[in-house]
Amino acid sequence: MLFRNTLAQSMGLVSATLFGFLLAPLMLARLSLEEFGLWAVTGAVATYAGVADLGITRSISRFVALYDVTEDRRGIAECVGLGLISVTVVGALSTAFAFIAAPILSSELGVLDTSDMRIVLLSVLGIFTFNGYRRVFSAVAIGLRRMVPPNVATVIGNCVNFAFSVAALVISPNLVDYALANAAAEFVGIGLSFVALLYVWRPPPVAWPSWARSREILVFGLKTQVTWLANIVTESDKLIVGVVVDVRAAAAYEIGSRVVRAVRGIATLTVSAIIPTATAYIVQHGREAIPDFYRRYTRRTVALSFPIYALCCAAAPFLLTAWLGDVPGSATPILMLLALANFVNITTGVGSTVSIGDGKPGLAARNSVVAALLSVGLALALAPLFGLWGVLAGFVLGISGSALLFVRRFHRVYAIPLAGYARAVGSPALLALGIAAPFTLFGLIAGDFAQSRASALPALLVVAGLYTLLYWVIASWLGYLPRQLEAPFRARRVRPSAAP
Repeated sequence: MLFRNTLAQSMGLVSATLFGFLLAPLMLARLSLEEFGLWAVTGAVATYAGVADLGITRSISRFVALYDVTEDRRGIAECVGLGLISVTVVGALSTAFAFIAAPILSSELGVLDTSDMRIVLLSVLGIFTFNGYRRVFSAVAIGLRRMVPPNVATVIGNCVNFAFSVAALVISPNLVDYALANAAAEFVGIGLSFVALLYVWRPPPVAWPSWARSREILVFGLKTQVTWLANIVTESDKLIVGVVVDVRAAAAYEIGSRVVRAVRGIATLTVSAIIPTATAYIVQHGREAIPDFYRRYTRRTVALSFPIYALCCAAAPFLLTAWLGDVPGSATPILMLLALANFVNITTGVGSTVSIGDGKPGLAARNSVVAALLSVGLALALAPLFGLWGVLAGFVLGISGSALLFVRRFHRVYAIPLAGYARAVGSPALLALGIAAPFTLFGLIAGDFAQSRASALPALLVVAGLYTLLYWVIASWLGYLPRQLEAPFRARRVRPSAAP
């Protein structure tokens, strides 16, 4: 079930990533580089609106899984009701914020006048609010471990968004029209997610939350909120670049970081279904089962995610050229350094989700505070001295350092020897980086000769194909991969019960 749900979770992200890559060249062709950078900065501002929901929407799936195991249908309906209330309140506060912040951002960034800036900001905050309603509806199916229906709805919604976005860019080379089209598409997505909710959960799917239930979810949500703040730290880097350096630098930063966000999203799918699964597993088998669960799935998730980051670094010169044609000079090193920082961070994925599933979100939350302070503090301190590269260095050091601190704390709390982490992570890391090394050298040497899409695309396909084939065969032989993804020769040798 975990494998099927993880695969289902990938549907929405893969489609969104694909459409995002297809849209970026069109946006750069139809909008100015400054408008492209402004869209990235306003997206980062809108993300912080999520602070106002106090972590409620991000906690619902965990409580749905808990109430499902205990057969508390009323509790599930109250979760939906509380989520809808919180999103509505956030939407109202966001609208007021847009009117106040528009003249400030217009003056600071200097790309749009106040009127157009207000429309763009309202559209972006509207997109965030509408997506909040979709998250609440989807959380029920995720908590019930029935993740196919909401992700089908997400894929259809992504198709609608892509169609609206392309139409807006073709009809009008105007950021305001593009923002309005995206907001309209996200509104359509609410209906799609609600239909998916009705498919897995028969009416009445909503109930007015009791104070006791609300307080329980709120306390848990406040702790997870701190973790979420650290997760959006990679959005504030664009904001800092845009304000401290300039909007053009933010646009170049966005190009490199957009690839890394897509890679991180795909890599995170390896743990996307673990929170509700871990919650149900711990309730059924007890906390003494946590160490074995953690070691087993850490090995599986890093074996799947490490090669994605390593390939991203190895193929970076060809990837960006094949994608955009004309690549800003700083985009490639930005991509590679951010990918390496997240290479370390992904090793905390299973530990973070297990601690949340165990009802201990504070474990990840405390470390998230350190991550936020380190990353933002170092970026702000180094930006005046080194500009764009100071911001990048601050975030790379903050993300990597805080990840290692979390690993140490998690192992101490659950009395798991650190040697288990080293064994689970070390071998897949060496394999992924070892195979990537010659391809990276080839990319650095041959990248200067692949300056057009026509020459970069074949090189990208060759590097990606050879790397994937080599890693798949060797990782299958060593038994690093889930049984469902192993090469045929390995699958025949391993008994069906030998791998989860």
